[in-house]
Amino acid sequence: MAPIPVQNSPLHAPSEPVFQVHAVTFLRQQKQVLNGVSLTVPFGAHIALVGPNGSGKTSLLQLMAGRLRPSQGRVTVGGQDLATLPSLQRARQLAVVHQHEQVHGQLRVRDYVALGRTPHIEASKAQNAHAVCTALARCHLDSFQDRLLRTLSGGEQQRAAIARALAQEPRVLLLDEPTNHLDLRTRADVLDLLAELDMTVIAALHELSLVHRFADQVVLLSDGQLVAEGVPAQVLTPELVLGHFGMDVFYLPLPHHDRHVAVFESPRQAQAPAVNVIPLEKERAL
Repeated sequence: MAPIPVQNSPLHAPSEPVFQVHAVTFLRQQKQVLNGVSLTVPFGAHIALVGPNGSGKTSLLQLMAGRLRPSQGRVTVGGQDLATLPSLQRARQLAVVHQHEQVHGQLRVRDYVALGRTPHIEASKAQNAHAVCTALARCHLDSFQDRLLRTLSGGEQQRAAIARALAQEPRVLLLDEPTNHLDLRTRADVLDLLAELDMTVIAALHELSLVHRFADQVVLLSDGQLVAEGVPAQVLTPELVLGHFGMDVFYLPLPHHDRHVAVFESPRQAQAPAVNVIPLEKERAL
């Protein structure tokens, strides 16, 4: 298979480092979950954390959010150790969207998004209102702001959770499986929204086929270790995908676009003999 052209110019222009994971090891109940992981995340990068189940993606994300503390090593944001940052100051740096957000269904969307203003206790009423309106607009929820959360679809609730995080005005947005349990079109819409954000975004993703839609950088974890990092085409190679996910990957050009899309298939199916499919018109004529 011909090599996929590598995009050397990312979608965003990273500069100063925001996150640095310094040789982090994490143990849970005496079991090693992460082993010596080091990572530097520049400002403005859109990063997908990928890896097979049990690779340590969620644990690394929680460490980067300050929800867990490393057994060894440290995590810094803007040069400051997360372990020493007061919770209020940390909340002004980082916002987190969990896989399953626990929300009160009787809340109006506008009031739920306004919860993101909690760290900004010194802000004026006008500043808070502006931040909430801006977050609603960025997530295309203007017309939903008076709706109850329980009346929203899964994709709309996810956009509301992202809006709440954006109202927090963080430097970094962290998301754990933001497209889980969403249908195909809604997954694409959520990732398109994240791709448009002019901020540092780090998301643990399960669906490899959606990585190219969102990320300009990919970090591959396996067995608690960082295996590879770089632009998607450098990380999601046939060798790495087969070795760590047991899947074949093929890159196909998108019509009318100057980029390729990754298609994943199990080796057994990829090597199966072609099926002679009769076109519908001929089938009707038989």
